[in-house]
Amino acid sequence: MIKHLFGFIGMLLPLLSAGATADKLSLNSAAEIADWRVKAQVEIGKDSISIYKEGYDISSWVKAIVPGTVFGSYVEVGLEKDPNYADNAYNVDKSKYDRNFWYRTEFATSSLPAGEKIWLNFEGINRKAEIFFNENRIGELDGFMERGKFDITDLLKKEGNNVLAVLVYWPTLPIPNYASPTYISSASWDWMPYVPGLLSGITDDVYISTSGPVSLIDPWVRTKVPNPDEADLSLQFELKNHTGEKQKGILKGVIQPGDIKFSQEFNIDAGKQRTFQIDSKWCEQLHINKPELWWPNGYGEPNLYTCDLQYVINDKVSDQQEFSFGIREYSYDDEGGVFHLSVNGTRIYVKGGNWGMSEYMLRCRGKEYDLKVKLHKDMHYNMIRNWIGSTTDEEFYEACDKYGIMVWDDFWLNSHPNLPDDVFAFNKNAVEKIKRLRNHPCIAVWCGDNEGVPLPPLNGWLKENVAVYDGNDRYYHANSREFDLSGSGPWTNGTPDWYFTKYPGGFGDHAQKGWGFRTEIGTAVFTTFESFKKFIPEEYWWPRNEMWNKHFFGPSAGNASPDKYFSTVNENYGDATGIKDFCRKAQLLNLEVNKAMYEGWQHHMWEDASGILTWMSQSAYPSFVWQTYDYYYDLNGAYWGVKKACEPLHIQWSPVDNSVKVINSSSYNYTGLKAIAEIYNLNGSMVKTYNRIADINSPSNTASLAFNLLLPAEKQQSDLSLVYFIKLKLTDNKGIVLSDNFYWKGTEKGDYRALNNLPKAKLAVKSKKQKKGEKNIIHATIKNVGSSIAFCVRVTPVRSGDGERILPIMMNDNYFTLLKGETKDIDIEFDTTLLEKGNYHLLVEAYNE
Repeated sequence: MIKHLFGFIGMLLPLLSAGATADKLSLNSAAEIADWRVKAQVEIGKDSISIYKEGYDISSWVKAIVPGTVFGSYVEVGLEKDPNYADNAYNVDKSKYDRNFWYRTEFATSSLPAGEKIWLNFEGINRKAEIFFNENRIGELDGFMERGKFDITDLLKKEGNNVLAVLVYWPTLPIPNYASPTYISSASWDWMPYVPGLLSGITDDVYISTSGPVSLIDPWVRTKVPNPDEADLSLQFELKNHTGEKQKGILKGVIQPGDIKFSQEFNIDAGKQRTFQIDSKWCEQLHINKPELWWPNGYGEPNLYTCDLQYVINDKVSDQQEFSFGIREYSYDDEGGVFHLSVNGTRIYVKGGNWGMSEYMLRCRGKEYDLKVKLHKDMHYNMIRNWIGSTTDEEFYEACDKYGIMVWDDFWLNSHPNLPDDVFAFNKNAVEKIKRLRNHPCIAVWCGDNEGVPLPPLNGWLKENVAVYDGNDRYYHANSREFDLSGSGPWTNGTPDWYFTKYPGGFGDHAQKGWGFRTEIGTAVFTTFESFKKFIPEEYWWPRNEMWNKHFFGPSAGNASPDKYFSTVNENYGDATGIKDFCRKAQLLNLEVNKAMYEGWQHHMWEDASGILTWMSQSAYPSFVWQTYDYYYDLNGAYWGVKKACEPLHIQWSPVDNSVKVINSSSYNYTGLKAIAEIYNLNGSMVKTYNRIADINSPSNTASLAFNLLLPAEKQQSDLSLVYFIKLKLTDNKGIVLSDNFYWKGTEKGDYRALNNLPKAKLAVKSKKQKKGEKNIIHATIKNVGSSIAFCVRVTPVRSGDGERILPIMMNDNYFTLLKGETKDIDIEFDTTLLEKGNYHLLVEAYNE
């Protein structure tokens, strides 16, 4: 019997340095310790036995990117044309990659950390693999989420090189859902092309670690928050004894901030792996007063704690793990038949987007996740849906934790009426996913199937997995669009009033319930001209043609209704004269539609709207659909429409009933506010007849009516120009602007062609650059010094040397309008590496330039 010595032993002794540590030796290709190479299995033939031996000739093998994919490695070394450009991705000989490949490397032992046991670790291989080390087959992996931890203590060479060979099996066709668990969209979708090899490869980290006789496995901190002033923590972990003798040791832990220390004895029988638990009933230090809670973006700070655990045997550290967690508690309800989500007892109004993939060839790594998620925070999002579980990297979840972005996390099923070929491998990977990720406070929902319900037995298994391995701390939702959700879609542009009108139609059994909680709704989003010409050859710029369709502006993206989008741009703003003119006008549509999408839901906040996730919020492939920023991180009109609409404190206008509301999707109560509406004609003159002003308070989590605008009906003769402007401001009691908003409206619905008759704008620009750590910040002031309104001003920072845009950037505003004499202060932040030499200049262009 394993002896559990419960009870607090006392203050934690100083951490011991003797024995094993948590050090890791990376075997990723970037670490340069392991020179990975890759070659098709069938091309090796009779030499297959020799590849396990030191000194094998790999001169004919291709240098491999690890983590990465087989196809990505061939692209990186120039053996395939850039698949981002033109139709190159469609012209690849798929048969070269849709097969099994060997990966191989040699490495010396001089850099290995000390320890009694030496482990070779794999964090992910797609789709399955056999692992060979120094001529020994040490195991296999089955599923892209399965971790491998192989004991190589007795196989490691003390001198010379060690040989690591991995036979990677490609997923095989068809993909949905037969090949799952895998990247379902790899065989193409209506937003990304077929990726040769179906993203097969060593797709996650490879490293060596060490331990003593006992390993510490999957520690998990659970948190309960009965009220904001206290929290209860519990710690669950596993110990695995690698010896033939019973081991007696002490688990020591430190939680920061707060310097919370605990220590407790746990024994483990010979050769066994067992689960243990400590909670606040046994260890009073795990009851936290005044905890620093983790909150979603907009509702508070996403505070994080770290937990450093050691299992110590005879004053030597046998194993150690450090990980982050957040103190928070999720709860859920379906009041009124609508899904609602609460954090720490506060109902959260959800604003977010779907990720199809982080990047269609899995080339998004490390800090790039921080950038992508930071952009979502900047748009005031608080949720990302990990569609069909297609983003698997730890860095994604770490960034979501850091920025307060909740994750609606899917498993790998898509509404197809078929089970995976191996339901047992699928289920094992589902358990692995939960155990790997459950410490992340960002995960808010586990979802079984995209637009369907998992077929038996998987639905029952997944529900039970969440209950057992996540303690039901997060909700399991079987279907991404049914039951207490309001369907999915549509995925095409609507007129602004459509999003405010009752029952904005979607697809699914419950699509006619109302606004509700919508996990997918979107629109095509065309790029700027500067991005367009990076992936479309000049001979295909204009008119619209099949090359555009290769980047999903045509039948390949039918759900986005590109024909409707294209015609709407021309109908609203006049027929485009060429691609540059079309891109310029498309940004106005991007801004208007994406802002209306969120504002329409917010107008009905809690009546019955509870959340909206756009399809999609980020770009995995250079395309013309479903994105807020493009593949090159150009923040197009959609980005600025979303950023404006999703402000935690926001003033907005409804095109349906002319009401002006103040939306407060935060935890703060605002009093003494003033809501102001001003109406302007095209010539910049104020039409005071229609102006309104009102005092208003804005309680937390509410949509409050400020007033109704008394605007004339469409086509009615009035003192308004064919296109006129609605300018809104929300100020505090000192007159400081807390939110502003700007709309253009036609006296005939959707007819904005009169904007083309605006006199040319005249702008004065002043700017300076300062360095702050590893960032450059450009401070600019834009002033309208002309006699006309400066409509939809776009500011682009450019390197003077080569004329290229400085990207990626963080920016406070763009695509803004300046009345006569108005100024706008702009701050642009970017890495200093993007402007190491030379200077910059700002391209500042109004629509009426």
